[in-house]
Amino acid sequence: NGDRTQAIKYVGCNGPREFSATPVVYKGKVYAAIGQDPEDGEGKGDMVCIDPSQAAEKKWIVDEKTHKFARAVWAFDKINRSMCTAAIHDGLVYVADYSGFINCLDAETGRQYWQHDTLSHMWGSPLVVDGKVFIGNEDGELLVLAAGKELKEINTISLPDSIYSTPVVANGVLYVGTQTQLYAVQGRSNK
Repeated sequence: NGDRTQAIKYVGCNGPREFSATPVVYKGKVYAAIGQDPEDGEGKGDMVCIDPSQAAEKKWIVDEKTHKFARAVWAFDKINRSMCTAAIHDGLVYVADYSGFINCLDAETGRQYWQHDTLSHMWGSPLVVDGKVFIGNEDGELLVLAAGKELKEINTISLPDSIYSTPVVANGVLYVGTQTQLYAVQGRSNK
């Protein structure tokens, strides 16, 4: 009817291909989570790996008949809408979605090693440092998972406000921003 005031919801990954996250380059390939803006509600997304050397003719864009990436190395469609910039370390891709799931995928094949449900929306991206994956959620939980092919929960730290940002490490200090506070956590020295 031409009314653009209502959000269009796409229940399948065949909906629009919006990049809300920053693509990541790893070993000559581009990795990106795609979907639709989570403000439009829950919905399906994709995580794709594209080889830009195969994109000379730009045929890697979505095929209009199959709605799949014609030149994608792999596509993982068991992810929901995401604004998450993937973290890649030691050949593993860590990517979260708005619905609260964090996935560990093989960077070469897209094979899923594990998925963890945080039970809360996630707006930020994972950080991999010191053999750990850090990510916050809307319930104010900072999750600490072991980096690797097996899901291992190390700790969940409850903070009093939502975590909408990505944790950052600088000079040995972990910074976590919540809706109202900035926390700085420094590890113990082994001296």
